[in-house]
Amino acid sequence: MRIHTTQGIAPIIAIIIALLALGGGAYGIKKVADGKKEKKAKEEQMAKEENDKKAEEKVENEIPSTLQIKLNELKGSGQSGQAVITQTGTSTLKVIVTLTGKPSGVAQPAHIHLGSCPTPGAVKYPLTSVDKGASQTEIQNLTMAELLAGVPLALNVHKSGADIKTYVACGNIVLEKETPENEGEAKNSMKDEDKRDDMKTSQKDGTMTGTGVQVVYTSNGFTPQTVTIKKGDTVTFENKTGRSASVASNNHPTHLLYPEFDQYKTDQRGKDEFKFTFTKVGSWGYHDHLNAGMGGTVIVTE
Repeated sequence: MRIHTTQGIAPIIAIIIALLALGGGAYGIKKVADGKKEKKAKEEQMAKEENDKKAEEKVENEIPSTLQIKLNELKGSGQSGQAVITQTGTSTLKVIVTLTGKPSGVAQPAHIHLGSCPTPGAVKYPLTSVDKGASQTEIQNLTMAELLAGVPLALNVHKSGADIKTYVACGNIVLEKETPENEGEAKNSMKDEDKRDDMKTSQKDGTMTGTGVQVVYTSNGFTPQTVTIKKGDTVTFENKTGRSASVASNNHPTHLLYPEFDQYKTDQRGKDEFKFTFTKVGSWGYHDHLNAGMGGTVIVTE
């Protein structure tokens, strides 16, 4: 008897072909779905990277290149002043500390501490001791952003190495953000500046900063007593005491702190106005050579 195998095999082949077609279609659908998921994941990653980049740029734009820290008197020390922190280059901070008032007579240790005034914590960054009212330190491998990322921080000056536990002046290191209130003050200040013949200055807490700075000398002393300028800027000292005066760098009477900064050695000797362009970065104390008890400080940054 002959068996018709063709009819028996044909349905099987048809089923196999159908299954293969079905499997291939499912594979194709899965491949398309996986491709969509991968594309979506890539788009989400790119969007995240873009947002992160914008956030980093925003933070960088908010970080100033210079900070001014007011150092307040502690425990009736009679000493107060300011610190100027400036980023120089890509990873160096220059810290200039200036103290006025009752001198200690000895070098005074200074540090940037963890915590806040008036009782900061452990030392974070040691600074050059304040000697004769001023000190200058360069902290390597540190940016302004990295410094501010570690707040709260405080800059503190001690009475002496022997009396390290006694604090004489302290100031908190903070990033002041502009508020609607001080934004309005800033706009008003700009209007006032326009009236000063391009005198771009700002005054706060007895400290004047900017270019074209003018210091007025009266019977009460030099006002403002501390000015902060950029290297290459000029300060004008105007004598309104009604008597002779001669502005010169410390120390009296040798004026060797900044020998060129000496009115007597210039063609402005004996005049009531003395203009001097500062070309050296640092904290430069000065006085009236004819009345050495009257003086002030010019802080020059990069």
